[in-house]
Amino acid sequence: MAFFRSLAPWMRKTRRTDPSRTWQSFRDAKVINPFAEYQWISQPFPDYNMPKVAHDAKPHRSLKAISHQDEKGWWHVIDAKGRDVGKLGAFASRLLQGKHRADYARDRIKGDSVIIVNAIHVFFPGHTWDTKIYRFYRNRKTDPRGPKVVTATRLMMLNPSIIVTQAVKGMLPKNLLRPNWLRRTYCYPGAIHPHWGIPQVIVPVLKKPELVPAAYTLAGPLS
Repeated sequence: MAFFRSLAPWMRKTRRTDPSRTWQSFRDAKVINPFAEYQWISQPFPDYNMPKVAHDAKPHRSLKAISHQDEKGWWHVIDAKGRDVGKLGAFASRLLQGKHRADYARDRIKGDSVIIVNAIHVFFPGHTWDTKIYRFYRNRKTDPRGPKVVTATRLMMLNPSIIVTQAVKGMLPKNLLRPNWLRRTYCYPGAIHPHWGIPQVIVPVLKKPELVPAAYTLAGPLS
């Protein structure tokens, strides 16, 4: 018994001094691997603060991406859950510019409209959530205070849609057409978009048909 009494304080002391076993700000600390590509893996919110699916909700599934055409042209609805921010921005910029179309013209607005949902579930590799910053210039770069610097984690807390919108904006050419392309970009933190008449990319799960039909039915005799 004396051995176990002396072991408990030693374990508590080790837990306090070991940086990989202590609670670090908003995320759980993990064992540091000096040979890893990233020395730590960050996330914007702890798992218990992320949106949850209601227990009484009907099961849904994701179609990942769908395309829809109406009188205003083509619409592409993309599910951003688990997708890399940079690759998602590059993919959306190609759709906005119309590089996938046969009538593509670099000096014309020939692209399609893009709707991105589930922006709160986007993915940044490694410690990007902790190290990436955004600079917002207050008044055409003439403000003596300089740009307003915001980290990716802080920006995700303010509005998750800005993370994806800024990625798309950075992937587009820096010319006078860029504002017109950005007007065709719609990004939403949740899984449902409010555009009437355009299908959702998150759809209910349909019941599979029975492979073997029932041998007996409740129908009455034929008259």
